[in-house]
Amino acid sequence: MKSIGIYKSIILSSLLFTSIMNAQSIPEGMDKNFLKSLPDEVREDVMKELDQNIEDEKNEYTRRPSSELSKLETVKEWEEFKKSQSINEKTERYGLKIFNSMQSSFMPINEPNFGNNYVLDYGDVVKIQLFGGTGKIANSMYVAEIQRDGAIVLEDIGSLSLAGLNFEQAVDVIKKSYKQSFIGLDVVVTMKKTRDINVLVTGNVQFPGIYTLSGNSNILQALNVSGGPNENGSLRNVVIKRKNKPDLSVDLYQALIFGDIDSIPVLMSGDSINVKPVKNLVRAGYGFNNIAVFEMLDGETVTDLIDYAGGLNIESNSESLKIIRFENNDFNSFNINVNEFGTFGIQNLDSIYAKRENIGVVTITGNVKHPGKYSISSTDRLLDIIERSGGYTESAYPFAGSLFRESTRELESLFVEKAYRNLIGFIASNPSALGSSNSSNGGLGFVLSEIKNHEPLGRVIVDFDTLKLREQMQKNIYLNDKDTIHIPSYDSNVYIFGEVGNPGSLLFEENSTISDYIEKSGGFTRFSSEESIFIVSPNGETRKAYASGIKKYISQDYDIYPGSVIYVPRHIGKIEGINFYATVAPIFSSLALSIASLNSIKN
Repeated sequence: MKSIGIYKSIILSSLLFTSIMNAQSIPEGMDKNFLKSLPDEVREDVMKELDQNIEDEKNEYTRRPSSELSKLETVKEWEEFKKSQSINEKTERYGLKIFNSMQSSFMPINEPNFGNNYVLDYGDVVKIQLFGGTGKIANSMYVAEIQRDGAIVLEDIGSLSLAGLNFEQAVDVIKKSYKQSFIGLDVVVTMKKTRDINVLVTGNVQFPGIYTLSGNSNILQALNVSGGPNENGSLRNVVIKRKNKPDLSVDLYQALIFGDIDSIPVLMSGDSINVKPVKNLVRAGYGFNNIAVFEMLDGETVTDLIDYAGGLNIESNSESLKIIRFENNDFNSFNINVNEFGTFGIQNLDSIYAKRENIGVVTITGNVKHPGKYSISSTDRLLDIIERSGGYTESAYPFAGSLFRESTRELESLFVEKAYRNLIGFIASNPSALGSSNSSNGGLGFVLSEIKNHEPLGRVIVDFDTLKLREQMQKNIYLNDKDTIHIPSYDSNVYIFGEVGNPGSLLFEENSTISDYIEKSGGFTRFSSEESIFIVSPNGETRKAYASGIKKYISQDYDIYPGSVIYVPRHIGKIEGINFYATVAPIFSSLALSIASLNSIKN
């Protein structure tokens, strides 16, 4: 971390802060020399603000607020009307959306190689290729269709009955027949064409009816062409009715969730598919990898739901779940722990959620035994990460420890930007508020430039004393993702900057006062603001002190520690017309914390 930018920022922030307490009336009319003294980037912002003010004044007389407002409200109402008329066709039921596409991966493909789950029948066509051999059958090819009697007729072989055999069995019959009749012959059998089959799809589907499918189709293809189950249709109780066979109930979750296609039967011509109504729907809410409504069978438990939903995600607390159940015309909620997952029976309309577990990463550097990045949960506190990193080394200076947080940095940036815009707006709208007393040394313009370019660090003032963290829980704060902690080594110097004769570092001495350190640094310069001196402690706390005037002799509540920073700001003039304290205080606080985090000024 560089010291120069922070040092410059704290100086210029304090210049502006000093002007808070010294307000007087200013001559009318903006001083041209002051405007010229501003840095280019600041002067450009002021000029833009001036131009905008002039434009606003011109528009004040030509604007028609009622018409503009009416038009704006009409557009808003139209947009809201369009939103209210939109129909949400998305379903929360897991698996139903799979059947919504016009073209699906479930559609059958007439490829020649089938598994043993395909049963041959009338209309199927096989292709037989012969390699080797002698005579007219050498290197020849035959195409044969299964006839109504279930057989094919092959030249030099005769009739072979194939209907009712699965594909692998049929291939084995054909190869054995050729090899028994001919020597040195290789036989390759493939499907040339599959037969068409007619199936009836009924029950809770989008479009029930009779469908013609390819012969190697299964129940998924049949449901796909019929639009799939509707909102009342079951995915876990789809019944296939086949002549002279007992009804077969199919659980599609095995295929749709676990990819077990082997459990899905191939259809035969004349089959009837009946989709039964769904009976038990349970919502897997936040914390599950697949947030959806799942269909559960009687006797299934929370463990089964977790499996169907793809498990719990990494942000979830897997030790307990929250159940919301509708019973007795009211919603009730309760928690179950991990030991009950396998035995707790869930009911229709239950909703189950996992508590969010904030998993993050914290970086700790400096004088700890094991610096680096550490994973944290939502329950980890400051002391946890200190102990996890092995604790402090012998040279550590916990009092000067720093904690930097992204949310704090963003808030500080917001304050700085708002303060800068307020100052630019004040200058542009009050050209008589700034006179030559401020333009003579260009101090205010320099301050504005630094504020514009300042990047807050986001330091949070915390106590790193492990004893206090153990005894006082309110000091042992919770950690956030991306927090950064730095524990510096002990610093035996006190740093003094600003309007003193010889800025730099001095050796810390017990019982030395602020006046002692200023005197050892060459005393005040003629530009010093002696009644606005700031002491920034190593832990980031900032106090205002007085080294001259009557207030010097009044008891002051401050201490100077090793690693402290004393800053003597420059007196830049007196400005009136804006609440500088409310505007600049957040900026000064941010910059003071930044310089305090260094503990030692090094490039």
